[in-house]
Amino acid sequence: MKISLVNLPWRSFGREGVRAGSRWPHLKARSEKEYLPFPFFLAYAAALLKKNGFNARLIDAIASGLSYRRFSRRMRSSRPDILVCETSTVTLKHDLRVLKGLGSKAEIILCGPDVNIRRPDFLRENGFIKYVLSGEYEFTLLELLQHLDEGRGLDEVKGIIYRSNGGVKINPARPLVDLDRLPWPLREGLPMSRYNDAPGDIPIPSVQMMASRGCPFRCKFCLWPQVMYQGSHYRARSVVDVVDEMEYLVRNSGYRSVYFDDDTFNCGKERMLGLCAEIKKRGLNIFWAIMARADLMDEEILVNMKEAGLFAVKYGVESADNSLLDNINKGMSLEKTEAVIKMTRALGIKTHLTFTLGLPGETRQTIKKTVDFALKADPESLQFSLATPFPGTEFYREMKENGRIISADWARYDGSRSSALAYDDLSAGELERAMRSAYRRWAMHRLKRARFDRLGLKAYCRYSLVNSINSNGIVMTAYKVSRFAFRYALMHVREALVSSPRKIENIAREKGLKLGRMSLVPDGRGLSLFWGGLKLTRGRGFYSFLNFEGADNGSDGALKWDTQRPDAGSIILRRLYDGAGIEEIWKITALDEKQIGWDVDIEIKKETGVRQEDIGLALTRKYRKWIEEWGEGRFPPLNDYREVELRNARSAVVGVRGRRALRNTLPTVLLDLSAGNNGFLPSVGNSAEGHHGRLLGVRLARGARVRRYAAGRHRLLSARIKIVEEDFAKGGRR
Repeated sequence: MKISLVNLPWRSFGREGVRAGSRWPHLKARSEKEYLPFPFFLAYAAALLKKNGFNARLIDAIASGLSYRRFSRRMRSSRPDILVCETSTVTLKHDLRVLKGLGSKAEIILCGPDVNIRRPDFLRENGFIKYVLSGEYEFTLLELLQHLDEGRGLDEVKGIIYRSNGGVKINPARPLVDLDRLPWPLREGLPMSRYNDAPGDIPIPSVQMMASRGCPFRCKFCLWPQVMYQGSHYRARSVVDVVDEMEYLVRNSGYRSVYFDDDTFNCGKERMLGLCAEIKKRGLNIFWAIMARADLMDEEILVNMKEAGLFAVKYGVESADNSLLDNINKGMSLEKTEAVIKMTRALGIKTHLTFTLGLPGETRQTIKKTVDFALKADPESLQFSLATPFPGTEFYREMKENGRIISADWARYDGSRSSALAYDDLSAGELERAMRSAYRRWAMHRLKRARFDRLGLKAYCRYSLVNSINSNGIVMTAYKVSRFAFRYALMHVREALVSSPRKIENIAREKGLKLGRMSLVPDGRGLSLFWGGLKLTRGRGFYSFLNFEGADNGSDGALKWDTQRPDAGSIILRRLYDGAGIEEIWKITALDEKQIGWDVDIEIKKETGVRQEDIGLALTRKYRKWIEEWGEGRFPPLNDYREVELRNARSAVVGVRGRRALRNTLPTVLLDLSAGNNGFLPSVGNSAEGHHGRLLGVRLARGARVRRYAAGRHRLLSARIKIVEEDFAKGGRR
């Protein structure tokens, strides 16, 4: 028996769809770029069939980029006996048309998060469909195929709908499965590089995992818990099995990050702490991201997650109005959510926030309130979607009873382009326009946040111009361009007044150091480097990551600095690590107008060990090349956080250099370690700490797991930072 499990192709007007693995099947917008979820149910089912001796293969036509014609040819050439297809509410009509057009002799089994296929009339109306599986279907499919293979009756197979004695029989639902009984999902033979869900631009290649299923909360609109998991049930895999899978994927398949696509990852504090401890115990040294509920987080969980490699978190906020959250049974405190988002960002963990427009009780005022909240929260990325009443959910039942549903065309239920709802004061069209307006405000906010970075501005203008001409014509586009130019000029003037070179110089003279064109400005979180008014550093600028045994390490941004200025030529920064009586001390000394000395000391009251020592500068991403004693090279893409492999791993000098186009404004920055490296090696790469930029610093040699320090004061680093102005036109330096 040959079995093919398929995720059918789905394209429309040049847009690619996402179906299997998505809680929100839809046609992707251009802004979603390479986003593609992993088809977990299909992959788990395929792995379970293979484990039990069946000849099964998984074909993901969307991930493989198969056209309808190529997919049809592949089905005709493979000639499966059983064809298992996962569908969805949005794609049901489309999928039935594709399956019918195949003309396959295979017995077709339909499954997925849609209740329309579970109606008795569905099999009567679609004679080419043989069986329907309801809910999570891995063991249902296995048992069905075992009965068919052995010629047994189907009365005992729970969770199936089939034809029997001239009618349609619906068997009882299957109890929810123990997740530890499932093998790891099938990944072999799939185009794994195409699956991409990377909140916060986690390092690539990245792989998606699932550590739990379901959610104990009762949000009315949530699809999978109500349609796939029979309500608010929560099940988690064993911590050891989850970390075993992580370790296998990292060490054997070369993935550099993991995204956990759970409904609610962070249920159970003890489980979270146990997972973090297991990851740290194995020394996986991998970044990971999660989908979580903000009000289940606290500082202890976040700090432990950060130490275990947590890189980014998706938080579902939905609305900034508490009454709307109550209307959908969210049961979440907006005040705590806001505090947790701030805490997450303060720890250097990137955030992705999701919001839903059009919830019961929505008004123009609550929409504005939600968008204002989103911009104020300033996440790394966000998502706005339209509230969608999927059949089978409490939200659908309530909206139907209240007469709010305006369309029975399931293709409109995608939440990204069209609204299936309308309210007394808000039409479907107004909700759709509100979402587009929210995204426009977010785009402007990102531009302002990036200070109109040249590349970002070009990309934004290119996409906006093409889309506007296609949608609105040349005249309206010209009007929009002129309006945008006016706003940009106004914003530029405002920023110039707030962050003028003269103001920076005054702050440097008062609190930091001013050396010719060079300015050093402390701000309590770190130290920023300016050159003639241009900020060369990014984020916290000068940084150190020191992980002491027995100390409350927090994070580089959570521990505040106290600044002293003993004289006009030096500043001293101090911070205390609670719990261990350890003080970190920086001394910055002016050597000349283009050179400063940087000494990093620690003062310890009793012997302790340090598990991590990374010290350096986070510099603007405008720098494109790195330099060392034996040559130079180009930085990798900003979301590739691998450390650059220097030609001379023990180079005494490393640096960064900008593009020729910036030769008049962006100087070369060198880090000179010739005074003594104290066991450190030079380190160059991209920043992964909440701000895209270039890192220039030092780290412990590989294999130096823990370094012991006796009580007393110890010098960790003594370095010089040099500014070199380069004249590319003449090929020299000055």
